[in-house]
Amino acid sequence: MNPSYVIAETVRRQHVAEKAVSLRNKSLKLYCIIVFVLLCSSLVYVWTRICVVQQGYELSMLNKEIDGLVGRKSRLESEIASLKSPQRLEIIARDQFGMRQPRGDEIVLIEP
Repeated sequence: MNPSYVIAETVRRQHVAEKAVSLRNKSLKLYCIIVFVLLCSSLVYVWTRICVVQQGYELSMLNKEIDGLVGRKSRLESEIASLKSPQRLEIIARDQFGMRQPRGDEIVLIEP
């Protein structure tokens, strides 16, 4: 065998091996990019789901607060109605301020 033939064959094999390594590196880079994109997509999806769940909890808490405030409003309205009742006001006017019902001769009519 000719020594130059052996060297040429060795160089040819190295060149083929370099191409194979280069092709493998390109495939590995593509694979890494695909994995990275999928990972980022998965993280974005999980993050959006977490945000949706968090908003749901907040909405639930706000609905409970609204229900409590509506109940408080109705209790306050009934308290206002009882405080404005004519019977209660008459009792307060008589007992605390010494007022009484006017007699017939104490009523003065004013004409327009």
